[in-house]
Formats: sequence, structure tokens, C-alpha cells
Amino acid sequence: MDRTGKTNRLAIVSFISGLVALLSISLIFILYNLLESSDSIITITDGIIMPLRNLSVVVALLTGFLALREIKKKGGTEKGKILAWVGIVIGAGWILFGLIVGFMFLLSDVLG
Repeated sequence: MDRTGKTNRLAIVSFISGLVALLSISLIFILYNLLESSDSIITITDGIIMPLRNLSVVVALLTGFLALREIKKKGGTEKGKILAWVGIVIGAGWILFGLIVGFMFLLSDVLG
């Protein structure tokens, strides 16, 4: 297999989108430590950061799967499988994390 080919662009987009989703949680923690007003923090996190993270997760998943399909279709002449898989894993991890947190809130409401 020739490893001198170019890196698939969708794989790069998937990886970067996954990183944006990961960095969003760091940004939230930084904002909570720097800003004193909770109203402005909620406005920033709920209005900007959370939708950006959600969009990044969806983009990471979709472009990751599309990149793997393109790489396979081109017979392995393009690189980027690892980048695509990292994007997929991060995206799926965020979705799984959200489902677990939602289930825990539901469970605490039912039991509490």
C-alpha cells in the first residue's frame, strides 16, 4: 500500500471537529473560573459554546464516516484513517456521555 498519498480532507475536518468538541469543555471551565456573573456565563455557554460543540460532534461523526468510505473507495491511496477514526470516537463519545448524563438525571428524578 502506498503511504505517500495525500491526506483525505474529510478526515482532517473530522479530526478538527472532534478537537473543537473537546476544547469546548475546557472553554466552559475557563469561563466559569474567569467570569463572576453567572448570567453572562450561561448566556455564553448555552448560546454559543453548546451549539458549537453539538455541531462539531455531528460534523466529526459524519465526515469521519464519509472519509473512511472515500479512503476505502480510492483503494488506500489516501491517508487519514486514524484522523477519521479519532473524529468518530470523539463524536460518539460525546453522544454516549450525553446519554449517560441524561439517564442519570432521569434516574435521580425518578428515585428522588
